Amino acid sequence: MPKYFAYGSNMSDEQIAQRCPSHRFVCVAKLPGYRLAFTRRSAKRGCGVADVVATADEAVWGVVFEMSDADLAALDKHEGVHMNPPAYVRKNVQVVSTDGQLLDAITYEVFTKAANEDAPNAEYLGLITAGARKWGLPQEYQQALANIKEQT
Repeated sequence: MPKYFAYGSNMSDEQIAQRCPSHRFVCVAKLPGYRLAFTRRSAKRGCGVADVVATADEAVWGVVFEMSDADLAALDKHEGVHMNPPAYVRKNVQVVSTDGQLLDAITYEVFTKAANEDAPNAEYLGLITAGARKWGLPQEYQQALANIKEQT
């Protein structure tokens, strides 16, 4: 079964269960060499949505799930992979579990990154922070998420 690294709203237990019923929690992990950013405005959500941006000395924390190929295809649809141009594209990444294990996974990256970030709204950011709490992401990362400025 493919492994998927969720770092945004798909960390929400409720959202991932809705989108990918076959999902199974594997571990908490980090994606080194990237930072969390909000480089795309979602018309559906009306706010900035999460992205990973390459950077030298940072890491994005998230959750690794296993899921069926059918659920991964459904996730592609939710992430706008098939739009023209795509909202997100699949990216093969290597993440590091909390016990130091290297795992190959798929994640999604914004295809056309805006020059200026667009703040998330309270509802969207709430999905991310609830997921971070649920899965026990490192406390300092949860604090960094809590410090993200919401859309006003």
